[in-house]
Amino acid sequence: MNSAMVIESASHFGDLVEHLAHARHIAIDTESNSFYAYFERICLIQISTPERDYILDPLALMDLGPIGKILEDPNIEKIFHAASNDVLGLKRDFQFKVQNLFDTAIACKLLGYKQLGLAKILEQHFGVVLDKKWQRYDWGKRPLRGEQLDYASLDTHYLIPLRHSLAADLVDNNLWDAAKEAFAKASEQEFQERTFHPEAFLQIRGAQSLDAAGKRILRALYLYRDHEAQRRDRAPFRILSDDTLLRLAHEPPRSIQDFSKIKGMPRSYQEGHGAYGLLGVIRKIVGRNAEIAAQH
Repeated sequence: MNSAMVIESASHFGDLVEHLAHARHIAIDTESNSFYAYFERICLIQISTPERDYILDPLALMDLGPIGKILEDPNIEKIFHAASNDVLGLKRDFQFKVQNLFDTAIACKLLGYKQLGLAKILEQHFGVVLDKKWQRYDWGKRPLRGEQLDYASLDTHYLIPLRHSLAADLVDNNLWDAAKEAFAKASEQEFQERTFHPEAFLQIRGAQSLDAAGKRILRALYLYRDHEAQRRDRAPFRILSDDTLLRLAHEPPRSIQDFSKIKGMPRSYQEGHGAYGLLGVIRKIVGRNAEIAAQH
């Protein structure tokens, strides 16, 4: 395959939109930074036509509005694999809607495929083996290396021929109408703003085994972690893991030195400002627990 053309400038973007406006089928995928950031955003948009692969850099382009018009054009079929996250991300970040969608994962499911992951399906249909080491890469990082772009473009490079093969199988098995109904439902999903629920700390594995005092500490730590994750725009588990929160609630440290004894404590919480802030949260709840115990 030829290397994908990276679209980072307004002039190249305009040329791409002109090309897409005349296409009958375009394949689309997105890459986000959800594994790293608190405020998830789409960091790459991969697009393939029968002629070429493209990668749009939303972090470099000022206005992606014309792509929204392509996505809404009912005369152009948009092909995704497992479209849900892509459709919702495009609505969340750009308020784009997708009309005339074909989802190769839904098609495979209707046809009775046991494994629906794109890597397995591409290997089965085209003998292609995807390099999984980039699956959880932080796509918000710049610059991007050639091998990363090659990996990203493979997610759409084969989707158009795959779509044609699956569509023929759907028709042969009298599943085309069911597929179209499922595709329409996938495109009509509405984005729901993520809300933080303070009491969700009880869903942490092992939380229910804590006594009342331990649960109060765990809840305070859970709130602290979410506040820090938002402030630093990092995924909460990259601040402190669930297991670490549980260990802190089981055995609350009394000093900065005690943090080094807790398995899984990041270095930033074993010294410095972060350690004092976290210790302050724990001491406040421990003191409150002592007051409650004294009243009884």
